[in-house]
Amino acid sequence: MILTTIDGMPLYSTSPEAVAHAIRIGLQGYHTHTFRGRVGYMAGVNHQSILQARQRTNSATVAPVTQPNTPTTSSNTSGISSGGGGY
Repeated sequence: MILTTIDGMPLYSTSPEAVAHAIRIGLQGYHTHTFRGRVGYMAGVNHQSILQARQRTNSATVAPVTQPNTPTTSSNTSGISSGGGGY
């Protein structure tokens, strides 16, 4: 489930959703943002990687939408999730 979008990128409620999206757009792993007090998961090991993917592909999958957000972020540099998936 998509919680919101940040810089036009979907923020998912579980890490497997974010990893699946990462694979679809040629990235690996995920990183996290906090949105309305809830941890959400976004494709790519950091936010910069997904912004670069959007610039490379310029596809509808990663096209920006205008929705201002100011979340906090953290990264999973291993790109592997272990655990409950954000329940």
